[in-house]
Amino acid sequence: MAEGPKYNVVFRTTEAVRGVPRPFGLDMPTLIKACFLSLHEAVKPFPHSIHVLGDKLSEDLTTFFGRLADRDSAIKVHLSDCDSGESIRQSLSLALSVPDGEWVYFCEDDYLHRPDAFVWIDELIRNAAEVLRFEPGRWFMKLLFRKANKAPLIIHPADYPDRYEAQRRQFSLLFMTRLNHWRQISNTTHTFLAEAGTVRRYEKIIRQSSAPPRDFYLSRHMYSHIFFRGRGLCVSPIPGVATHMTEGVMTPLVDWERLLRETLARVKKLEES
Repeated sequence: MAEGPKYNVVFRTTEAVRGVPRPFGLDMPTLIKACFLSLHEAVKPFPHSIHVLGDKLSEDLTTFFGRLADRDSAIKVHLSDCDSGESIRQSLSLALSVPDGEWVYFCEDDYLHRPDAFVWIDELIRNAAEVLRFEPGRWFMKLLFRKANKAPLIIHPADYPDRYEAQRRQFSLLFMTRLNHWRQISNTTHTFLAEAGTVRRYEKIIRQSSAPPRDFYLSRHMYSHIFFRGRGLCVSPIPGVATHMTEGVMTPLVDWERLLRETLARVKKLEES
């Protein structure tokens, strides 16, 4: 079993997003606080750093992030006034400074994380060589997937209900660690984990996907489905260890309302301390 890596989180956040239907009647500042605290608590037991890229933040959120940064020296807060595309490019610049062997987590501000999120992620990364090994017996499968074992690993922490709809189903590789299953996927948002060397390998694609921000461009050029051809192997956990906090697309089979309620109680305690 390999030693676990350091996780370098780049958390992009802004209150400028409007018109997106949020679950449980959440306003944007409350959503951001819950999502960030859940992420911080999940990654804190592991070697980590967190860069918060704050765009057009209110005094309330600036104070919130500052309070957490005072308690954890691994948190650095960067305030700016830019658009989402520039925010992605800034996050990429930070990621390119991370040494090979360490991992980067590009995280948008509307993903709520389970407490054990990085336990599952770390288990996969440390055992990836064995867990992801693929040795098909049939010649045509060998032809299709002959480069699968050499593909860079990319992780998207959320699951989406539309992946189970009849018209959206895809054939995909399945993997299993001692904790859970992982499924190959071929599309994500700009929230994903990758080893620092992988970020450098796909720097041009990530940069081009930011002007303007285009999830489909990132997915089409960076993730494999059947033919790898230099693309990465992107996987997501079943069930998901995070959820996109937008109505209609939340990760299934997890009680996110309970988890949110518990997280907000800790947010309140933090703000009152």
